[in-house]
Amino acid sequence: MKWEGIVLKKFYAFVLMIAFVFVLAACNGEDGEGQEASGETSGGGDDVEVYKIGAIYSKTGPNNPLGEPEWNTTELLVEEINAAGGINGVPLEVILADDESTQEKAAQEMNRLIHDEEVLAVLGSSGSTESLAMKGIAMEEQVPLVSAAASIQVVEPVEESTWVFKTPQNDVHAVENIYMYLEEEGIEKIGILTDSNAYGESGRQQLEAMAEEYSIEIVAKEVYNMEDADMSTQLTKINSSGAEALITWGTNPGPATIAVNMKDLGMEIPHVSSHGVANQAFIDLAQDAAEGVVIPTGRLLFPTEIPEDDPHYEIISNFYEKYTNKYDSEPTNFASYGYDNLMLVIDALEAGATDREAIREHLENNITDWVGTTGTFNMSPEDHNGLDTDSLVMAYVKDGKWQFLK
Repeated sequence: MKWEGIVLKKFYAFVLMIAFVFVLAACNGEDGEGQEASGETSGGGDDVEVYKIGAIYSKTGPNNPLGEPEWNTTELLVEEINAAGGINGVPLEVILADDESTQEKAAQEMNRLIHDEEVLAVLGSSGSTESLAMKGIAMEEQVPLVSAAASIQVVEPVEESTWVFKTPQNDVHAVENIYMYLEEEGIEKIGILTDSNAYGESGRQQLEAMAEEYSIEIVAKEVYNMEDADMSTQLTKINSSGAEALITWGTNPGPATIAVNMKDLGMEIPHVSSHGVANQAFIDLAQDAAEGVVIPTGRLLFPTEIPEDDPHYEIISNFYEKYTNKYDSEPTNFASYGYDNLMLVIDALEAGATDREAIREHLENNITDWVGTTGTFNMSPEDHNGLDTDSLVMAYVKDGKWQFLK
């Protein structure tokens, strides 16, 4: 009958429609899998469209003298890498975030980069306090973190830092260089004045732990806060303690304020500071009170004095030229941390380590005799810093400039 034919045709049409829906769903499913593998979410794979990395530096706030050169260096390198065709033909995207020199903002940005941006790895932060806040998140989320902070606590104990690495020389390297310098100068009694933050606390711990090994007696121990505008009270106590030298541990402006206060008080004992002030900002803040201050530092602080047979000569010279041409200012040691942070992850990506676990494995097991701007790195499951004491040299301020202390 006619109505039966109509019903039958509608039935066949319905069956065809259902079949079409299933085929379309299957195709969409395959496309979805292809998009995930292509790297649109930066998850890695053989057909990625972009390698996405996060970077958190202190562009603003008290740590700006650290974070700005790290930020600038990252932008410079990304531009250069992509202009040369990317990484094995894949573009690089680095999402930069400012932690404003606070651990709260650092943690917030860390979570955003991991969960919203789905980055393969995170670089930063500039300060130890901020990096330690990020460390816990990196461990919990299992995301590689390469820090630009000095505190040894960022990567130790290593069994609690399996996803965390760092490029600056640590407190142990700095203290060893300082104590060897004091030994050469015949100084045995010191006073220490350290910042109350994580960086200062870590430095104080190493100064105390290593003193006996170098026959150093700490006759005065004082602390200051980053926001303190005057440290005369602490310095007066140190000056009456019999200390033959003052060791300060912090980042600007604290150590610069201390240098000014020492001059005002007429203190004539040597002032040795940490590698946290290895930049022009310290001299600009302290002005003539900076004269004679001694620090341990990386070689980038005076690139023209590096011998041509030094294995770091070429990489530092090339980087120094590119940075100064682009920003019309000199890079500092903090720029070198930004350089090595990113290039270590690039090394992993170039080697085919294109997911989070593979990057972590590469950094831990395949960075051997790796020449960077900070030093020569040898990472291992036991050492997520990979530098030694020789990665630092001693410098002092003379005529308003940092000079290599020969």
